[in-house]
Amino acid sequence: MRKLLVLSALATLGVAGPVMAGTFSYDMVEAGIIGDTIDDPHGSEDLEGHGLSVGGSVSLTPNVFGFANYSSTDYEYRHFDDSDFTVGHFALGVGFDVPLSRRLDLVSGISLQRLHLDNDNDTLNEDGYGLNVGLRGMLGPRLQWTVGLNYVDYGRSDGDDGDDTSWTAGFRYYFTRVFAVGVDVGSTDKNQANALIAFRWDLGNR
Repeated sequence: MRKLLVLSALATLGVAGPVMAGTFSYDMVEAGIIGDTIDDPHGSEDLEGHGLSVGGSVSLTPNVFGFANYSSTDYEYRHFDDSDFTVGHFALGVGFDVPLSRRLDLVSGISLQRLHLDNDNDTLNEDGYGLNVGLRGMLGPRLQWTVGLNYVDYGRSDGDDGDDTSWTAGFRYYFTRVFAVGVDVGSTDKNQANALIAFRWDLGNR
């Protein structure tokens, strides 16, 4: 059960890389602070996590971009003392954008996923893939927002269910043409909720 809960960890943040599309800049780097909770629907093994992430994106053609993201999250059990553990997540993918208007883009992507779990008693590595689709828009000259639907499948060899679906929503406020701060929130169909405080350096707006 613990492995099943952990496999959904960071899926929301990992599938959708820190990218922008269409008329937006998507040449950027981004760092973030992660807060995460996972509720155990079958018992008391609820988890709380905190960690860091770093990622970026780069334009490949006018409507295609590459993105990568790495995050590391430390988890502890909420209701009893047990061995804590760390989950590392890496995603590498290609995204596509379709401008719907001057201030609105449709964004999609596909990515390779790598999940690593490490504690005092066990180590687990899982490989899989991710898919995402969403919208990216602007409210005024400084505020940008995103909403997205994400899917990840780790194709687990032990026969347990290793896929997960999640939604995300967030914004970035640009204090300058280069620097922005924002928040992402998300929830999965496996009782996980997470949030990210993000700091963005936008290299395409110079």
